[in-house]
Amino acid sequence: MRTGPLGQLTDSNNLLRAVAFQHLIRNSQPVTPEQLAEAGGFDLERTTSMLEELDRAGRIRRDGTGRVVGSAGLSVIPDRHQIELNGRTFWTWCAYDILGIFGALRADGDSRSPSPPDLTVIELRFLGGRPRHADAVLFRPAEDLMSRCNNVYEEWCPNSNLFASRKLAQAWADEHQLAGRVLSLEEASALATQEWRDVVGELK
Repeated sequence: MRTGPLGQLTDSNNLLRAVAFQHLIRNSQPVTPEQLAEAGGFDLERTTSMLEELDRAGRIRRDGTGRVVGSAGLSVIPDRHQIELNGRTFWTWCAYDILGIFGALRADGDSRSPSPPDLTVIELRFLGGRPRHADAVLFRPAEDLMSRCNNVYEEWCPNSNLFASRKLAQAWADEHQLAGRVLSLEEASALATQEWRDVVGELK
């Protein structure tokens, strides 16, 4: 994954996001700052500080008790898009997350993603991390839009969606004056898989 919207997210922050992601995907439950500190080899004060920065940037999500419930697009509580991954239910922040998570994990499963403007649900089937026999496309906002965001979760993620056709995707983007690319699922899957490999690490 690339550096965050604050422009200067450190390698330690990216490591912490990866540690949180891996805990969430393994355990399907929120993770405490204490658990992350131990797993990442940081002291608790530094871990807490990094979590606050990542939360402000929309790179992790926390519940009311401070536990991490989402990281690098993966959520263990209900969010915008639902995935059934190797028989377990998770959620993601955007449609691009779906493709990256399935691809990097080489996972089997299904996704349910509401498509603008009427929130018609687009369902995808994945085998070995790749979407199967689907004609949907993905609109991915331009990279420089992410770099200008104060909070990726709130500002960038809602604009990365699946559409039933390239025409519908481009019309929606034009209506909202959004710069970006309309990608086939094959193109989007290849790109997203590469981005999520560092987050997933050795977890397969």
